[in-house]
Amino acid sequence: MKQSRERVVAVYLVETPYSLEHTAGILAGEQSTGTFTAVPGETDDLKREFGAVVEGIRPLEIVDVPSLPGASVPAGHSGGYRRGEVRISFPLHNFGPSIPNLMTAVAGNLYEL
Repeated sequence: MKQSRERVVAVYLVETPYSLEHTAGILAGEQSTGTFTAVPGETDDLKREFGAVVEGIRPLEIVDVPSLPGASVPAGHSGGYRRGEVRISFPLHNFGPSIPNLMTAVAGNLYEL
């Protein structure tokens, strides 16, 4: 399949105890071709064709306490919570002209991460 250059860009405001770069990569993978575990048939070619891409990261502030009450703190965490804007692009052919599919791609389970 020939890769299309048509992409949809979503901008996310994130807050994380990890680096913004790490978080952006996880976000892009989770919302396109990746999961928390290896999946049979998930090849590098498939990821290139259908994977989301981190287009940019704009760091904002670092805070001492997460903004969500009850947010779990990762084991060994001793630093602040980084906030930033993350731009992620998705191949248009992943969802086509379907608004529900678009919303699933750009939001999906992200609000739980």
